[in-house]
Amino acid sequence: MVAPNGANVDSKSKRSQVRDLWLSFFRPISAGFRRKRFARILRQEPDLLAKRILDVGGSLHFWQKVGVDIERHDITILNIAADGQSTDILGQVRPSSITIYDGSTIPWPDQHFDWAISNSVIEHVPPPQRARFASELQRVCRNYLVQTPAFAFPIEPHFVIPFVHWLPRRIGRLAAGFGLWRLLSRRNWKEVDNYFQEVNLLTLKEFQSYFPGAQLSTERFILMPKSYTLIGHREAASASTAPHDPDEFG
Repeated sequence: MVAPNGANVDSKSKRSQVRDLWLSFFRPISAGFRRKRFARILRQEPDLLAKRILDVGGSLHFWQKVGVDIERHDITILNIAADGQSTDILGQVRPSSITIYDGSTIPWPDQHFDWAISNSVIEHVPPPQRARFASELQRVCRNYLVQTPAFAFPIEPHFVIPFVHWLPRRIGRLAAGFGLWRLLSRRNWKEVDNYFQEVNLLTLKEFQSYFPGAQLSTERFILMPKSYTLIGHREAASASTAPHDPDEFG
């Protein structure tokens, strides 16, 4: 018979192995998509890294994953909390790399930055606050680049489960707990529920409504739209709104 303490250690070891599976398998896939997406952006905007950049809702490890050393560039990372966003890819916490703000008013004057970048953030902003978020981002920057997962893609990327974001919220809230994110990262049901309440994907129509006149770039996977990026230039602000993408619902 295994001693109780030994059983407890064995149980913790198994949970650790499951978490390691999530970290070693799914995160590299996500990082690969981000690197390809960022490389495509640099091809479209080759002078981007030579400009003053504000990363709204960003993280230190994002830039490391796409191969950019922020200390060699004029990049300011802005977020509402340091927590994991100030942790580098080696697990070291570097709180000085993040500027904290109240989530409402970006603490810089108009057009202070050349570019604003926001990667997979706006879907975490509560819907009533999204217009303010977009307005502030456009106020402090001359140009912007905002990305969000595609509502039209059948697999919800945060919980890694199909169709959950197409369901009524009260049903999706329950179904999210059966996704690979919870099963492989061993999250409890309260953590899943809290995260589900935080995440609410945007339709393309809603996304574009916050950034009128922006150029749409669609990332596809197996021909399906996987994410959308809107790129805006202040000098093109008078241009007509980009057409609605027929691949998107709503």
